[in-house]
Amino acid sequence: MTFINKAISLSVFSIFSLSLLSAQNKVPFGVVKATEGYAMVRVHKEDYRKIVDKIRMKKGDVFVYVKPAPGETDWIWIKYPEKAEIEKPFVRYDSLTKEGMVNKDRIAFIDQLPQFTPSKSKNGKSLIFTDNSNPKIPTAQRSKVVIDIYPSNASFRKQEKDADGTIKTVDKIKPWGIDKELPEGMTEIKSIRVQQPGRGSVFVREAIKNMFQPTMDFENIGVTSIDEDHIFLYMINGSGANRYTTLWTIKEGKVISQIIFKNPE
Repeated sequence: MTFINKAISLSVFSIFSLSLLSAQNKVPFGVVKATEGYAMVRVHKEDYRKIVDKIRMKKGDVFVYVKPAPGETDWIWIKYPEKAEIEKPFVRYDSLTKEGMVNKDRIAFIDQLPQFTPSKSKNGKSLIFTDNSNPKIPTAQRSKVVIDIYPSNASFRKQEKDADGTIKTVDKIKPWGIDKELPEGMTEIKSIRVQQPGRGSVFVREAIKNMFQPTMDFENIGVTSIDEDHIFLYMINGSGANRYTTLWTIKEGKVISQIIFKNPE
C-alpha cells in the first residue's frame, strides 16, 4: 500500500470545513452511485484544467470531498485511495494518494444516502442499525449492522511511545483516539457484525484494531447504503485533539476497506 504525507489528513478537513457543500453536513465522504456502474475521475497536474489522465472508479468506490472544482459548477475536487494492483480482502487507508475531479451527477454523499434506523441494545453496549426502508420485508429479515463497544484492555497490551511520550503503537498497530496516556474508563470497538439474509459476517480484526473512544452518540455515527450490496458505516470518534473520523465500506456483507484520519476539534 502506498501512502503520501499524513499531513494530508488534516489539510483535507481544513479545506472541508471552509468549503463544505450546503447539503453535506456531517462527514466529507462520498461514493460513486452512477447507474452505469462507474464514474470517470479527471486527473490533473499543476494547471487543474490540464487533464493528464482519467481514472475509472466503480460503483461503490468511496472518496473524500475536498472542495468545488475551481471554475466549475458540475464538478467537485476529491481525494481517494490508490488501490493495489492485486486487491486484498481488506485494506485500511490512513491517508489518500490520489486526487482529481468527478462529476456531481455520478456521486452521492454518504450521509445523504438512505439511513439505517439506529437503536441500542438492552445492556447499552451495542449500537444496532436496521434497514427499515422496505416495510414489506419482515423485521427479522432486514439488514443490520451491529457495533459492540466495551471497556478496553489496552493497558495490558504492548505499547510503544515516541520521544515526546505519545503512544505510537499498541500491539504494533497505530492507535486512534488517544495520545500520551490511556484515559480512565476508555472504551474500544470490540466487534462489528453485518447481518443480511443469506449473507453476513463479523468484521476482520484489522478493520477495528485500536479504534479507541468510539462514539455512542447517534449524531456522530450512521449507516447508509446505495443498495443491499453496498453499505457504509461512518463514525466521528474521540474528542478534542484526539478526535478522528472513519468510514468502512461493506460490500456484499463483508467489510472491504476503511478510510480513517485524525481531525481535531
